[in-house]
Amino acid sequence: MHRDAVRALVICTVLFALFFILSIGFGLGPSESKHDPSSPLLYVRRVIMIIVAAASLQLTRKENLASLGLRISFRWIAICLLVGIAMGFSNPGGFDPTELSAIILALFHTFATELFFRGYLFKTLSASMKGAFLPILLSSLCYGLFYLTTAPIWARPFLVKTLLVILFSAVGSVYAYSYKRSGSFLVPWMMHFFSVLKYQMLF
Repeated sequence: MHRDAVRALVICTVLFALFFILSIGFGLGPSESKHDPSSPLLYVRRVIMIIVAAASLQLTRKENLASLGLRISFRWIAICLLVGIAMGFSNPGGFDPTELSAIILALFHTFATELFFRGYLFKTLSASMKGAFLPILLSSLCYGLFYLTTAPIWARPFLVKTLLVILFSAVGSVYAYSYKRSGSFLVPWMMHFFSVLKYQMLF
């Protein structure tokens, strides 16, 4: 395996351990999971992910945000809306779309998550491995495992935890595949953003 891919997976493992300690070990997870604006972990986790992803892209791949692809076609906008909203209606958690502060937090949350898992991890693995299957699988599995650092999922029985990791890994594979096909970082970001809004609160 290429050195950049190994480094990316090691960074992912270190962040997993750090966020697990902060969320589960220090008990900061419950308020973060409720998207409480006063939760320090809500911001700390995502700021760390942005800094690590941006610094790693610059230092190891000599790339910046623009290199991730910032153009999007009307076709992909429509796909993002359809897929994202469909996911949002089946999402029991998420952010309140009737509150501006919640929408801003949702944009921040999804940007940080997509920048790390798709913009950095998936793109680095794709550049280091042949084909698309393994990079999609590994980056999506890492994405799914990261949900174990959230309080509600960690508190579930082992079987439920396992099923949820599989579910979130599958969702991550949709984001990664969409990024691969579109070539635009805006696609997984938009899709993820629309999927974390609680549309039931609009009715």
